[in-house]
Amino acid sequence: MKKSAFCFLALLPLLSGCANLGQMLSETNEDYHFRKTRWGFSRERVELAEAGNPVFQRTENELVYKHKIDGVLCKLVYTFKDNKLRTAGYVTEKPGQNAENLIREAVNKHRMPTDTAGNMVWKSFNTVIYANVYTSVNKHSMTKHEYSSGGLLEDLLKRELMKRDEAGTLVYLDGVFAYVDRAFYDELHEINFPLSELSFYEKQLMGIIKRRSRTIIPGVGTIPNQ
Repeated sequence: MKKSAFCFLALLPLLSGCANLGQMLSETNEDYHFRKTRWGFSRERVELAEAGNPVFQRTENELVYKHKIDGVLCKLVYTFKDNKLRTAGYVTEKPGQNAENLIREAVNKHRMPTDTAGNMVWKSFNTVIYANVYTSVNKHSMTKHEYSSGGLLEDLLKRELMKRDEAGTLVYLDGVFAYVDRAFYDELHEINFPLSELSFYEKQLMGIIKRRSRTIIPGVGTIPNQ
């Protein structure tokens, strides 16, 4: 009898894991809040949802993976409090010229935002979604020439210059495409939640902090922007 009880206790974690896996297999995309996860999922449950995707960084309150969205290299971030998922999303890994693809992905997935007052925000009963891109690097090129109106290739030049603030300056962007538990978002406003208690990645995901912008001038060096 004791041996049977011992065997049953030893099998409990395995049975629990199988139950979680079975539940996940029965869920549909409509059941999820972000990728294949729901708010309140434990860190272990999120890792199960991301099975096959190597973990880049793991802490008590964070899981970070590498990911690519429409050619944009990102960090795929999950954050937790008391082992319950409360924010998630994508943050650019480094400045690039195609970070605006994050906005395109957000609009393609969620259509027009519900709030565009300076930011792109979508709000539903369960989730608040935030997307933004910003200039983080201006790189000047030393040249004796400048662009004309375009000549025979005017249409191509205009498209190229959309990536530049001015002729001879390359613009590199950073961005974020984030999902926040609506209950947590509302709590932040209702109780005047101290922002100092948010983690670094949560501040990034919610647009509170961003990469410091800088200008690179060949022969001079890198100058932080004011």
